[in-house]
Order: sequence, then C-alpha cells, then structure tokens
Amino acid sequence: MFRRRMIALVAVAGLALAVTPVLAAKGPKAQDPPCTVSGSTVSTSALPTDQVINFMITDASGTSGWVLGFAPDGSWSLDVPAANGPTTYQFVSRTWGPGGSKYTVFSSCSA
Repeated sequence: MFRRRMIALVAVAGLALAVTPVLAAKGPKAQDPPCTVSGSTVSTSALPTDQVINFMITDASGTSGWVLGFAPDGSWSLDVPAANGPTTYQFVSRTWGPGGSKYTVFSSCSA
C-alpha cells in the first residue's frame, strides 16, 4: 500500500514539474497598443497589415463605425467628430455576428 502511494506521489510531482515550465512560458496576455487622442485626431500604430481595419466610436449616443481599409505600415491617423461626453475610439477587425456586433479590438483609447 505504501509503495503504491509513493509511486503515485512521485508521478504527480513529476507531472507538476513537467507542466510548470509550459504554463510559465505563456506569460501574461500582451496588451493591445493604445491609440492616442490629440484634439480631434486619433492615431495608432502596430495594427495588423494583412487585414481590413475598421474604426469604432462609442459615446453617449451609442456606437458607430466605418471601414478604414488596410494599414500597409501598421499605423493610422484620422480626424474624428467632436466628442459627445466620454468617448471610446477603437481600431478593430472586420465585424461579424448580428448587426456586425462582434469584432477583435486591435487598439483602443478614450477621451
């Protein structure tokens, strides 16, 4: 009985030691690069260069957005309408789902 428990304990300890480096290698999730707001201009960099970029604005009146296109060098800068209270700007992927409600955020900032 003691021998079986010892073998089981050694096996569990060995498994824990084997899995720990794999979990540690993942590390924390990288944060999306933030965009910047300067007056009426919103800018960002480090966008993907191989897919269409959309731009979303969310404020007190809701969310609206439009297609920007490709960002060959990974950066984009554009003028935005005057903010209507606290406003969030997002550079996002193609949309999908009901009414285009789903997308991946590449860069975001607030003003």
